[in-house]
Amino acid sequence: MSQINLCDNRFLIYTLFPSSSIHIYDEVNRLSDIEDIEKLTEKEVADLFMYFNDTEKLPSKMCLYSPTVLNTYSCAFLSCFLLSNPPKNHIHVIIEQPIGGDFPNVTSLQRAIEDVRTELNLKMESGFKKVHNALETSLYSPGFVTETDKGKEVRDKGSEICFPLKVTESTKPHAPGKFSLPPNKNSTDVSEKDIQDYFMNECGVLRNYVPIKNKLKLTVEDTRNSPVLGTRKPDFVFIPKNSHLDYLNVMAIGEVKKRTGENFSNAQIGQAISFGEKLLQLQPRRSFVLVLLTNCITIDIYRVTRVDNHQKTQFTYEYVAPRPLEYNSTDDNGWKYMVTIMESSPQDLGWVEPSLKFDDNIITLTRAIGVGRTSIVYEGKHNNESVAVKMVKKADYLPCIKTEVDALKDLSKLGSPHIPRILFQNEDTLVMTPVGERINNLRKKDIKDIITTLQKVHSSGIIHRDLRKFNFLRNLDDLSENILIVDWGYSTNDSDSTTFAGALECMPDHILQSLINGEEIVYGPQVDLVCFVRSFYLMLHRPTLDRVPFDKDDNIKERAHILLNFWKDSKQSDVWNNIYEAIDSTSYDQLIRELERLF
Repeated sequence: MSQINLCDNRFLIYTLFPSSSIHIYDEVNRLSDIEDIEKLTEKEVADLFMYFNDTEKLPSKMCLYSPTVLNTYSCAFLSCFLLSNPPKNHIHVIIEQPIGGDFPNVTSLQRAIEDVRTELNLKMESGFKKVHNALETSLYSPGFVTETDKGKEVRDKGSEICFPLKVTESTKPHAPGKFSLPPNKNSTDVSEKDIQDYFMNECGVLRNYVPIKNKLKLTVEDTRNSPVLGTRKPDFVFIPKNSHLDYLNVMAIGEVKKRTGENFSNAQIGQAISFGEKLLQLQPRRSFVLVLLTNCITIDIYRVTRVDNHQKTQFTYEYVAPRPLEYNSTDDNGWKYMVTIMESSPQDLGWVEPSLKFDDNIITLTRAIGVGRTSIVYEGKHNNESVAVKMVKKADYLPCIKTEVDALKDLSKLGSPHIPRILFQNEDTLVMTPVGERINNLRKKDIKDIITTLQKVHSSGIIHRDLRKFNFLRNLDDLSENILIVDWGYSTNDSDSTTFAGALECMPDHILQSLINGEEIVYGPQVDLVCFVRSFYLMLHRPTLDRVPFDKDDNIKERAHILLNFWKDSKQSDVWNNIYEAIDSTSYDQLIRELERLF
């Protein structure tokens, strides 16, 4: 067993040896299922680490941190790697990490992570890279809060409230539908999936139970396999009866978790709360949402409220004291609380009609199109015409809207069919036309349309800076199906020196080198041309390159170095050399000719 120190926090690192009879992935997951180490006997602690070396020197159980952290980070790190890369020698597993994310010195932890990669002779393959980058992002982001930390904050700083709705008078005298026989009622030897399946079945019974069927305004939808919150998958959501599943239609949200202690863990609470926060981002006009957390025996209910100011979005947390979920005739009962929610109107649950008003103009939101780092984009209707509605997720990102408004207003004089046109705007919302659809490939016609548009944009002194695949859309309502260049929120003026922004994987060599050297970055027309060409290259060849968010310091220099080598190798042909020569000379016409030869 080795140990490193970080400030006042101890990191315990164990060396796990592979064995033909032991599936390491299963063992790591087994460890992460343990909830309350404080209650384990010394023998049980030893059993936890039976396949680790130095078992005779095992730490006392008081030294061990809650393995929910292992489940969130290290377990994901290991499982992704082990499934495709059996270890040659041994693996270091980080068991403990500091509580809270705002800590200044992570050099020793970074070195430990890098040692793992070096020791196993790792190559940055796709699955490993994603988890590695996510792990590093979480450790290096200023003020990053883990789900465990969030759950602890809710417990420590949240306020207890009474159930905020008028309790239903509905009854359910007979099972099923009473949550009276959960699989974990008399046994701990059940899987979380079994508990979740039981919950969904009981909710299905309630939905069809005649005495209350007509009173139900909402139904419980199983979303375990549906990324209903962007890429996030809560266990269930409440949506209006006979409606489709969409960001805009979610009224309340919940998780079904297996509980090994007397209470839900901080990580379980934090995860449920994070889903509530995410929903509030996806419904920016909404101020609060109810979040449910249950193991089918008890149920916890939380209210997450958004508090915005001009600089930052924050949340406050309230909670109802835990109640048994099984039906009984008293009002103070989890079953009645849940049925009350199902019988409530969307407005009672904080939902806001998905429409916007700009003076006398009403925009009705019809569906969510996509979620980006700073904003959500919806399709809407104005006078029966489709429009794109872009709304910032948090007050922190308001400057991006202003930048985009300034750029699009300046570019409106071009009258280009390839640049969106602003119809309405306010501080945090843009209504634009036309509506575009994402693309997987470019057409030959698109090459000339994009490059000639960029030439006009550059003549206006504007640099886009973020010309990646996702910022090219197709206008399917147009007979010509024109390509659209969207997302101008990171645009800048030609020759301005500014901070890095954009998709790292498409950046020119000199930008990557400047990031490696820590130098000031100056943007010019060639940056956009290289970004476009490299985005086109990635569409053509589809190599595995994972995007790194531009605002994170998660070893961005190393990532830039990897990309610099990648693009160096990709230039080894006369075709691509000619393309880059056209860019170097800023010859837009030559660049069009060279790229069109690829079709």
